Amino acid sequence: MPVSGFARFGWARSAADGVAGSARGRRAGTRSPGARHDRGRMLMTARTAHPVEGVPVDGPDDALGHALPSGGPGPGGLPSHLLLDALPQKIWMLDREGAVRFANRSAREIGTPLGGPDGLDGAIHPKDRVRAAAARTAAIGSGQPYDLTIRLRDASGRWHWHQTDLVPVREGGAIVAWMVSAADVDEVVADNQALEATTNLLLLTHKAAGVGLWDWNMRTGALSLSAEGARLHGLPAQASVITSSAWTGLVHADDRSVLWDAVTKAVTTRTPFSVDVRVTTEHGGTRWIQSLGRVLDDAHGLSGRIVGLTLDITARKRAEHALSTAKEGAEQANRAKSDFLAMMSHEIRNPLNAVLGYTEHMLTRSREPETLRHLAAVQEAGEILLRVVDDVLDVAQIEAGQVALDPEPFLMTELLDGTAALARGSVSGKSVTVEVVRDPAVPTWVLGDIGRLRQVLLNLLTNAVKFTPAGRIVLAVAPDTNRTGAGRLLFTVSDTGIGMSAAQQERLFVPFGQGDESIRRRFGGSGLGLVICRHLVELMGGQIGVASEPGRGTRISFAVLLPPA
Repeated sequence: MPVSGFARFGWARSAADGVAGSARGRRAGTRSPGARHDRGRMLMTARTAHPVEGVPVDGPDDALGHALPSGGPGPGGLPSHLLLDALPQKIWMLDREGAVRFANRSAREIGTPLGGPDGLDGAIHPKDRVRAAAARTAAIGSGQPYDLTIRLRDASGRWHWHQTDLVPVREGGAIVAWMVSAADVDEVVADNQALEATTNLLLLTHKAAGVGLWDWNMRTGALSLSAEGARLHGLPAQASVITSSAWTGLVHADDRSVLWDAVTKAVTTRTPFSVDVRVTTEHGGTRWIQSLGRVLDDAHGLSGRIVGLTLDITARKRAEHALSTAKEGAEQANRAKSDFLAMMSHEIRNPLNAVLGYTEHMLTRSREPETLRHLAAVQEAGEILLRVVDDVLDVAQIEAGQVALDPEPFLMTELLDGTAALARGSVSGKSVTVEVVRDPAVPTWVLGDIGRLRQVLLNLLTNAVKFTPAGRIVLAVAPDTNRTGAGRLLFTVSDTGIGMSAAQQERLFVPFGQGDESIRRRFGGSGLGLVICRHLVELMGGQIGVASEPGRGTRISFAVLLPPA
């Protein structure tokens, strides 16, 4: 039937207006064609009208195709077929039996022949033809329109997804023809498919990782849980919605206040939501879960929802508990060791002091050279043993936290000269000089623990004497220019002795550690002296460091706070 013949039914102007209105509606987002194709299943919507100029028509008398005054011209006086040819949508006009009687330019470009019902089906993808034909037959049989998402080829032969609509054209309440329109929605469908694939992948990832999703509506109190989120809360593993009170009931009684404190903090401070709580598992056990989320605002800028993730952290909590228990046990064992060492040191020191006292007494009374030589050897060995015992006792007290500083005003010269004099006494005939260098900017009187400072300096000087066969040892003190603030003094003990390698320096402040075994065999010592020095310096708020090269001597320095007195 020619176009002019259909004009008497009044379909031409209505078709042009209706398709334009439908296109405007789709562009405005009133439909989601890609969602309606639903993975290739046929969707058919029963309706009695079609939007004309964007306004739905309520009854059959006003339906699309209601006879308008006869006449071929459309709006603006143009022929109706020209208006239809100008539309980007593909338009077909079918007779009452479904045979194609008209196709606009877009439809003709894909090779739509006029004639029998297969004229339209030839442009449809082979996999969509059966359901398209079935939907069209059902619509024609029932007199109801339909919309369907199918694939149509373009002029180059490529297949595109189209949203198709079949609408009856009526005259006097009777259906005299059918109009089919098809709009290209390939990009929309592709985007929806990509979104669906991404969503499925995200859900699969969450499930594989054991991560649950949740969304809490603060207005209604409804908490939406994904299947994994429900399982982590001890519920059946299926997506569910529970109330706020039910959510609270799932949490261990001791952790409920922690949960709501975290909610209050997140909402009031606008910070991320984070909380660790215990829940009862589906088997009656206890599971630790961590919930992380963010507060979302509504259109008025008010807090409306918190969305986030739930993780199973039971294994981590068990590991933390085991580590804490092990740490506590280690600390108890260390305290017991320190107490034992302190006790044993006292038990050894008392009889040892008695031995040294009797030895000194016998040295003053004996006159036989052989006896004096043996007594002197005993005395020397006893003094060495006493120093080792003292070192062990000091380390035990330090580790047990039983060492406290006793600051008092003292003369700096008293500390420096007295300590240097004791060090000179241990030179034992070596060609070694012990010198003191004091910066004029150092205060005469300072406030500090002179006993602990003397212990550190004497230990450093004694070591310097031990490892310096010949040369010079210098004890220097000056203001610490590397730190801001007044009252910090830098002490340095440098020598021209045998020096140390980098590897030896790493072991220098380790308990019972010396440069290497050859050093221990050659020079002796417990290896505790520098450990004691490090602890005492740290107790006084400083740090000790060493700089040395083999054959070029050693320089050990530390800075502590000694304000002017």
